Amino acid sequence: MGPQYADFTREEFETRYAKTRALMAERGIDAMLVTERLNYQYYSGHRSEQCAVDKIRSYVVILPRDGEPTLITMPFEVAQVEQTSFIADIRTTGGLTGHPDFICGVLRDLGLSRARIGCELGREQYLGISYLGLQEVMNGLPGAEFVDAADIILTVRNVKSPREIEYCRRAATINAEAQRKTFHEVRSGMTENEIAHVLRRNLIEGGAERLSLLCVLSGANERGIVLLPTDRVVREGETLGFDVGVSFRGYWSDLARTASVGTPSDELAEFYDWMMRLRHDCNMQLTAGNCPADVIRVVDGYLEERGLKTMGVGRVGHGVGVETTEYPSLAAFEDVTFEVGNVFACNPNFSNHLGFINAEDNWAVTTGAPDLLSAPAADWEIPVVEA
Repeated sequence: MGPQYADFTREEFETRYAKTRALMAERGIDAMLVTERLNYQYYSGHRSEQCAVDKIRSYVVILPRDGEPTLITMPFEVAQVEQTSFIADIRTTGGLTGHPDFICGVLRDLGLSRARIGCELGREQYLGISYLGLQEVMNGLPGAEFVDAADIILTVRNVKSPREIEYCRRAATINAEAQRKTFHEVRSGMTENEIAHVLRRNLIEGGAERLSLLCVLSGANERGIVLLPTDRVVREGETLGFDVGVSFRGYWSDLARTASVGTPSDELAEFYDWMMRLRHDCNMQLTAGNCPADVIRVVDGYLEERGLKTMGVGRVGHGVGVETTEYPSLAAFEDVTFEVGNVFACNPNFSNHLGFINAEDNWAVTTGAPDLLSAPAADWEIPVVEA
């Protein structure tokens, strides 16, 4: 009998393993040593609350090219693992120290002491074990070769299954509805922190399980933007913006909205309308067979006509999934082709004398027009907050 509360089916995990193993075979990798928290979650199905806040313990999945995966966790996590993960080989280490030696012992026991082992050493990857801890593992297995396998993980996670997309859709809908509701409930004279409290309440009441970022931005600042809510009072005639990441079943959304505090000026209304047309034309490039350069080409055309620049962050969007922002970037350097199952947040945005002007929705790539995940979408006319 399988786990009672798994987020995905056994077949879904087998598909992830099969895709990973095919890439391992191409690279001559015998096993994957997965330690980063979200990669561990992706390959095990175990969403550990302890792992998210505790850096003293190691949570590991070992995925051999041949044979079943092995999971390393803490004794107190076993009940949760058994209820959520299909991995049957569960190894536990109860101490707060000695994890590298324990990992070495498991790898030896699995016949991998002389294997070529893929690790999270490269692009957009962090380890769930300290650098010195990984060095201990490497030194403890002198006959093994440890190589970077970041590209394998990025490639496999990039294409989402229908169930993954539905979790992203639920997270995005919660986010969109809460932001719209908050604009209706707040007013000028409130502080950013007071507005953040209302927004946070609406997100949680709407079903958000976790928050990764909650930004409240008001007014204009020539030196950039202030993302962290402060006690600054929001005034009539300014803009008020949100940029928020929330999760559902371990999958995230990343949405932004901008409103006018009181009736917008003609200049603000026109600029917001222009930004929305730019944004729409960018979003329509998110179709299978296109690439990030197609999106950037649209942005460059709009900017050239108006003599403007974006915020200068190096991209105009990014992937969304197990993380609020993940591979790949919507950037000129990114050499990828969009596939059915990609999920993106596309948000060319601007900070100027009007304020922070942004409207970010989440989309799933299809063979035709992209699938909006974050209904209700950003309004074509700038929303108005009561003055």
